[in-house]
Amino acid sequence: MSIDIKKHILPIGLLIVIFSAFFYNRDLLGGLIFLIVGCGFLYAGFYIQNTNNRIKANGIKTKAKIVDFKKERNKDADGDSYEYHFPIVTFTDQNGVETTQKLDSSENPKRINELIDIIYLKKENEYEIIKDNDWWEKNIPVILFIGGFLFSAIGIIWLTNKI
Repeated sequence: MSIDIKKHILPIGLLIVIFSAFFYNRDLLGGLIFLIVGCGFLYAGFYIQNTNNRIKANGIKTKAKIVDFKKERNKDADGDSYEYHFPIVTFTDQNGVETTQKLDSSENPKRINELIDIIYLKKENEYEIIKDNDWWEKNIPVILFIGGFLFSAIGIIWLTNKI
């Protein structure tokens, strides 16, 4: 897997501008941090929204059966451990090829052997899959946009008051 640097030029350029401004005037640091976090949220929201829209526009709707779950345990900064269950689904694509793949969103492990609606898009030898009509797929970008605008606004107000 290779990383296309052109896709990430905006955040990289923003970081360069912020670091150079930091060395120019350290009183601007708080505002710059809010601005960086806000821009990060906005970037993540736009990235997720564009990915979802691309899959919805070019993908194929079908039903998938949850055949298993992959249990993953993550620890946060406080040392608390959380367990997530990622469904492994099987579906038949439009060419008649039966495919089994893990989804990126956690699900209730009691839903084994249930059918769910998915949209898939074949990308090289893998599939990009989203659940159709999933609340998180629709609302995470909106939540990130709101957080991004709030943090960015605080950063801009901070910076305009310090300059």
